[in-house]
Amino acid sequence: MKVFTALLIITSSTLAADFKKDIQPILEKHCYECHSEKAGKKKAGYVFDDLETFQKDINPKGAIVPGNPAESHLFIVVADAEHEAHMPPKDNLSSREIETMREWITEGAGLTKDAPKMTPTAGLAKKDLPPIMTWTNFEGKKIKAGFVRLEGENVILRMPANAQEVPYAMSKLDAASQQQAKDSAQ
Repeated sequence: MKVFTALLIITSSTLAADFKKDIQPILEKHCYECHSEKAGKKKAGYVFDDLETFQKDINPKGAIVPGNPAESHLFIVVADAEHEAHMPPKDNLSSREIETMREWITEGAGLTKDAPKMTPTAGLAKKDLPPIMTWTNFEGKKIKAGFVRLEGENVILRMPANAQEVPYAMSKLDAASQQQAKDSAQ
């Protein structure tokens, strides 16, 4: 049992997103042109290369809500290509870059290696979290979430990052995912 626990700790610590190694390169590649001291631009007031200034945007009411990507404006605008304020304006982050950012925010959005990690689902018992399933929308985009229930014309999904329940229109899912929702409701 001790060996298993040690392996679990080692594995989870190696999976953690590191700001300098994982996040800063994404921001530099996609955001610094408009949001950096180096470029002399602070569009919408955001600066990502001045960590003291950037840290001020990481708080429960900031652009990045530690532990909660779904409530983090920065994550929403980079992850949702249909968002009216989608960033970067003429490009998209790769799915891997989006997942890395989600992981970093979920873990607490620390800017240093010694920053405390946050796990928003830590208070939930495993039995309270539905199995994570892959859902596909009609555009072919994949969504990883657990089925909660059907409610009118929506499937209610539980997001694994923060355990938040999100209604998703059945009509926006492909035929296989619509059937998956109906089967899960039985």
